[in-house]
Amino acid sequence: MASTQLPLALSLDTEATFDNYYVAPSQQLPVAVLKGVATGQGEKLVYLAGRSGRRHLLQACCQLADAQGRSVRYIPAAELLDYPAEMVLEDADLADLVCIDGLSAIAGRSDWEVALFSLYNRALGGGCSLLFASTDVPDQLAIELPDLASRLQSFSVYRLSELSEEERIAALCHRAQIMGLDINEALAEFIYRRCQRDLKALFGVLSDLDRHSLARQRRLTIPFVKEIMSW
Repeated sequence: MASTQLPLALSLDTEATFDNYYVAPSQQLPVAVLKGVATGQGEKLVYLAGRSGRRHLLQACCQLADAQGRSVRYIPAAELLDYPAEMVLEDADLADLVCIDGLSAIAGRSDWEVALFSLYNRALGGGCSLLFASTDVPDQLAIELPDLASRLQSFSVYRLSELSEEERIAALCHRAQIMGLDINEALAEFIYRRCQRDLKALFGVLSDLDRHSLARQRRLTIPFVKEIMSW
């Protein structure tokens, strides 16, 4: 039986900000829209579709909205399926902004679909903005409740395109700069070619390199990185 208390996992990752997110040229419009949503100056119903970057950007929206003095709710749907949907979404519309990630996880679950439809109606009648996200666009979700499916079609949909190799390397350089690491493009490419190519893994390697660099008081170079990573 599910616990009656929601997990602390609903707290935000303080490192998920707009400042440390690399914005590729193809993502400039979605990111600009999300900043508008966060500050309350943009659209009220926004849907973000993409396979990577969604969680970071939704949490960045929440952080920016909070910094603006706005109340926020961040809900990772896939992590909360074992909890009563009504409890998870209870009074969510009282917030200025509700960000829900992973809508594909609730597709076909009648309790969640009904609760989400109710949230939409309550938000529409108040001042709450809704930012939903998933891997797929609304018309590709297997939503069974017709009323919810039609309401999702009313959202403005923005896609996060996958980053190219060059953009992933640029993202690696950007994150290194934010962390205060001196990594040039040649070193970033060297690291990229020898790691898993997803950004989460790459940023994890940066954290390891930062720790070793500080401990041994050495600048990051290709020979030193080879030594650390046993490449």
